[in-house]
Amino acid sequence: MMHTRKIDISKLIAVIALCMPVMLCAQDSSAPAARESLLYLKYQLKNNRIPYLQVQTKTKEGKAFLPAGNVPVELFLDKDSAAEALIGKVTTNNLGEATIWMPGSLAKAWDHASDHTFYAQAKAVKNFDAMQASVTIIMARLELDTAAGSDGRSLKAKLVKKEGESWVPMPEVDVRLAVKRLGGYLPVAGDETYTTDSTGSVTGEFALQHLPGDSTGKIEVVARVEENDEVGTLETSLLVPWGEPVVYKSDFNKRSLWATGRKAPIWLMLIAYGCIIGVWSTVIYLFINLYKIIKLRSQA
Repeated sequence: MMHTRKIDISKLIAVIALCMPVMLCAQDSSAPAARESLLYLKYQLKNNRIPYLQVQTKTKEGKAFLPAGNVPVELFLDKDSAAEALIGKVTTNNLGEATIWMPGSLAKAWDHASDHTFYAQAKAVKNFDAMQASVTIIMARLELDTAAGSDGRSLKAKLVKKEGESWVPMPEVDVRLAVKRLGGYLPVAGDETYTTDSTGSVTGEFALQHLPGDSTGKIEVVARVEENDEVGTLETSLLVPWGEPVVYKSDFNKRSLWATGRKAPIWLMLIAYGCIIGVWSTVIYLFINLYKIIKLRSQA
């Protein structure tokens, strides 16, 4: 009898030992996912004018990336904490984004060197940890020109970077040639991007036809370098009269199905009023006949 009890106890211990990993896995899976704070810094330059920085803050929880809003961020030029190198202070919006332009007070420091490093320092707030990020860029310019002849229309872009006191071409860089539309960028031809040659130049045929423009037929053509490791994001645009003139005509005061009652189509008003008159005429006719029946009954 004692021997049987020992066997039962040993079996019970073996079953518990086998169930322990399953129980631990269940506990680990129910534990909340660790939160990770992320800080992104991007450099952009439009039409070779004042450069600006885009800051983005996110949190990673499990496999989800969520925007982190109301995060204060300080930005510096070439030095990560010096007061004289402070570009400015921003606070991200509800989408976790913020933009800041280069101040005029740093123009001398900006022109002094050919490459610069930007530093971003995010302060710790609720649901976001203190983070640092940096990006190094080479000063560059993206030039855009147009050409029209017997062979058709084309766009020409040239990318140059600063080396010392001179500007030299940048080969082997992808450049987009497109038309800027409301929903994004429409390529001028079949190729999405063009690679610069030894002179830093690209040429793309303008193959789009009958493209709607403004009231004078002008459209906005764009040359764009996107998130390059050396120069960041550059964009240069021009207005050219290569589109079809489009004059907006407002139908607000015209009769339509979606207008107010006074501007409804006449045929619709006739149907509605006809139905109303028909229904009430039937009701009145019934009441008259009912009155006659009651009157005849009282006379009888």
